[in-house]
Amino acid sequence: MRGVSAKVAGPLGPEAPALAPAVAQVLARRLAQALARGLTLALALVAVALARLEPLAAAPATPAQPVIIDTDVGDDIDDAFALAVALQDARLNVIGITTAWGDTRTRVLLVRRLLATLGRKDVVVAQGPETPNTVPFTQKKWASGAVDTTPATDAIEFIRNQVRKRPGEITLIALAPLSNIEALQQRAPDTIHKLKQVVLMGGSIFAGYNEGGAIPTAQPSAEYNIASVPRGLTILLESGIPVRMFPLDSTQIKFDEVRRDRLFAYGSPGSDALALLYHQWRLLNSWGQITPTLFDVVPVIWMLQPSTCPVTPLRITVDEHGYTRPVTAGSPNVAVCLAIDESTTQRLIMETLAPQPQRTPPVGRLPVGTAPVGRPPAGMAGAGTPP
Repeated sequence: MRGVSAKVAGPLGPEAPALAPAVAQVLARRLAQALARGLTLALALVAVALARLEPLAAAPATPAQPVIIDTDVGDDIDDAFALAVALQDARLNVIGITTAWGDTRTRVLLVRRLLATLGRKDVVVAQGPETPNTVPFTQKKWASGAVDTTPATDAIEFIRNQVRKRPGEITLIALAPLSNIEALQQRAPDTIHKLKQVVLMGGSIFAGYNEGGAIPTAQPSAEYNIASVPRGLTILLESGIPVRMFPLDSTQIKFDEVRRDRLFAYGSPGSDALALLYHQWRLLNSWGQITPTLFDVVPVIWMLQPSTCPVTPLRITVDEHGYTRPVTAGSPNVAVCLAIDESTTQRLIMETLAPQPQRTPPVGRLPVGTAPVGRPPAGMAGAGTPP
């Protein structure tokens, strides 16, 4: 405190030598009190902050949902997009992927190559029974590049074993014709009842396929997945387990050129794989399509954020041709999404497959094109506004 005494002694006159120690003591005491008050306030603020953080730290993280994905990847392109989204979102625990319908062996190879590309060799790939299939396998060339060509485990045994270990916990996401469901019923009829739920892309309630990829059809269609194996849906509806259906009414979302360009230029292993698969599909698909319709992505996005596609309880019947018609008699046997929040769904797809970094302006600077509060942008000054 010598410095303080020297500074206050000058202007006090002749009594300064006697008063200086007293003044110094007062100043020292007040400074100590101020420091104590400041320290107390700082400690109080830290305590409040810790109190607010404690519930967040104590709250357990939401566990990932265990799922098995049943897919006919390789014909249309939407399965590849759906798998890429599911495998790259931590909210889903993909414990296995089962191949269904048609050339299930080549589908195994395609899935294995995709898993290797994404660094997800932890996921089991299981092969379902092969069936006749007249749809071109458009992505067969890419599948042939798989390194692991060993025999795959049996899909029906895999599903049965997983469900036995975790009864009532596993969701089956069915993106293919329901040939594996039919095989499950024949070989392991008790398995279906132990699933938590089945979430499937399939059916047509009030709207049919969009003609030419753009014009809605007023009349319902016999949707491909259900029409291929109508008995599979009947088995699910009679099982009594929760069935969530995403029909043509809500799944015909188009992945337009702007989004494709952004995704394919992203430069990640996953986006590069999707670009190659897309171009093979575009060249070889029998529908002459250029813009993908992401039917199968919709139920995956719903698993991540159910608000994108609210479901409505309905009772439906399935005929031998695969038409899924709503009826009024009887209690609901399915929950159906009839309308989708397409904007949010598209955003979630892009955020998963090609996330963009958050951009914040430098401290003290406004983003380009932003005018300071209280002044209009340049060139818009009105009467009475200083230039």
